[in-house]
Amino acid sequence: MSLIITTAIGFGAAALLWIFFRPPFGKNIVRLNTDQRVVALTYDDGPNPPYTEQLLDVLAKHNVKATFFIIGNRIEKHPETANRIIAEGHQIGNHSHSHPLLGFLPPFYVQRQIERTDDLIRQHGITEKVVFRAPMLTRFLPVAYVLAKRDRIHISCDVWSWDWTTQNPDKITETVLKKTKPGSIIVLHDGKAENKNANRSGTIEATDRIITALKQDGYRLVRLSDCLAKAVTS
Repeated sequence: MSLIITTAIGFGAAALLWIFFRPPFGKNIVRLNTDQRVVALTYDDGPNPPYTEQLLDVLAKHNVKATFFIIGNRIEKHPETANRIIAEGHQIGNHSHSHPLLGFLPPFYVQRQIERTDDLIRQHGITEKVVFRAPMLTRFLPVAYVLAKRDRIHISCDVWSWDWTTQNPDKITETVLKKTKPGSIIVLHDGKAENKNANRSGTIEATDRIITALKQDGYRLVRLSDCLAKAVTS
């Protein structure tokens, strides 16, 4: 009998952990639902002058629009950079106010982090629905619950650049191009969590190379808002 009870407790604990880490409700976008050569470049953790400005220069050179998931306290610190991102036609997304691991925090705190940054983004003239990505993509139960209550989706990805671990442009470029396929959502970083300044010169150089290579391979690069109607959830 004790073995049966122990086994039941084990299965129950495993089920609870599964529900916590893979909530069975809410929408989590991992890639675009298309066989066409379309991909979305996304950037997390900015604004981060001067690197965000340098990145914007590269995107402008290639006439490419991207999606920037920005941190609220960095919008407060660098409003002029946020304004430039918007003015140049890129999409703005919410990446929390201070970049905590929201998936391990209570729902009221998750909600406050999202709402504070939503308010800041609205102050910069954004009127459409704001997309959201949790720090470190921790869409665990508290995050999924808060988003589902508000009928909001979570934006994940299928291509990690790992550029927060290295600023070697060769490695970043190789990692991204190796994993990219039609419909990919690519995550790069123009800033760093916890309101810290970060040298992102490797990401900028890699972006230039990635765009060049993808265009040569027939890809079109878009904002998430251009194609979210066709997306794959998990």
